Amino acid sequence: MVFLENCKKAEIFGDSNNFLCTAAVSLGPLGSILVVVPRSMDYRAQEDFKIIFYDPAMGKLTCRCTLSAPLPLPDQMCSLRCQVLEQLAQEQRREDVKVPVVVRMMLHVSRQPGDSVYVPPEGWPSTVQNISAGGVYLQTDLALTEGRRFWFDFHETGETIRLEARILRVDDLTKRPNQPLYGYGCKFINLSARSENQLRNYVFREEKRQRKR
Repeated sequence: MVFLENCKKAEIFGDSNNFLCTAAVSLGPLGSILVVVPRSMDYRAQEDFKIIFYDPAMGKLTCRCTLSAPLPLPDQMCSLRCQVLEQLAQEQRREDVKVPVVVRMMLHVSRQPGDSVYVPPEGWPSTVQNISAGGVYLQTDLALTEGRRFWFDFHETGETIRLEARILRVDDLTKRPNQPLYGYGCKFINLSARSENQLRNYVFREEKRQRKR
């Protein structure tokens, strides 16, 4: 995943937290971050700047950055190379977006003392019906209870990530005798920042792709 690959806008602040300008954001060679600012902004006035990036996948990301390598542009604008030194804060500006998908995966459940649930080492066939950066809704014929934890490998982000979740809601979707089907509304737990960002980027791209249909 390229850092801030979906970001188009940022705001730059000075030492006294004073607003300096709005910047357009793009990616340069090898995933470097470029910001376009008015030439009147003195990027040499201080060693580093606080920059707030507005990214549709990652949200509102506040970072400490250095600016260098000016390249004059038309209309009295200038492109600067932006190096992120430190991430100061991250704030999601909207609730987690859920996208409908049909992704088959293998569900894994840890054994518990006195457990009647048996899942083979290769996992239990299940299908993800929708997913967000905060949770997942899946269907399977494996009977589980609310509060049960499980994990599965998710391959759709381009890099396999292991997702652990806890069941919050159980829906009995069985329509025919001897053909059980359950739906589980689940919340992700122990989610690393990297995995969360990968999920947000996947959801953003999938939502955008579905809107274009």
